[in-house]
Amino acid sequence: MNKNQIAKKYSKALLSSTDISDIPKIVEEMKAFAELLETNRQLKLLFAGQIFSEDEKGKAFAALQPLLKMSAGTEKFLKLIILHGHLAAIKEVISASINVYNETEKKATAVVISPVELDTSYTDRLKTALKELTKKDVDIESEVDPSLLGGFIVKVGSTIYDSSIKGQLRMLKAELMR
Repeated sequence: MNKNQIAKKYSKALLSSTDISDIPKIVEEMKAFAELLETNRQLKLLFAGQIFSEDEKGKAFAALQPLLKMSAGTEKFLKLIILHGHLAAIKEVISASINVYNETEKKATAVVISPVELDTSYTDRLKTALKELTKKDVDIESEVDPSLLGGFIVKVGSTIYDSSIKGQLRMLKAELMR
């Protein structure tokens, strides 16, 4: 089973086993745990490696619990992922859980990539337009990429709206190469 299949399985399990209002908190706590693993190589080897037994991993996780201050739902869910040996797919599980939550709540996250930082009035207009287009409440995450030259790129789920000069030049080049 690949990481995306594992992630879908766990995200569905999370949605069916917890209250929908608890999912954002659980996702944030899972993100914090994933960041901890990224910064601490020994912990990553402990939980993701095959060296230690399930019992030893469970004891180590229980010892970390007071420091991490996780909710019971997050603790149970992470313990399940660790003991089944799927910790390598934690980022995919987090992403899939966010997608399932957003789909259930009729929400979407739009990543807007622009050559300069966008002001709030433009962001608000863009949010309104995307809400009308997607029929969902849209949260905007901004990224700056000076190589775009002008315009912007908007990613909502798997849909990409590219109105950047760089994108227009790429399309023009492809047309001329035909």
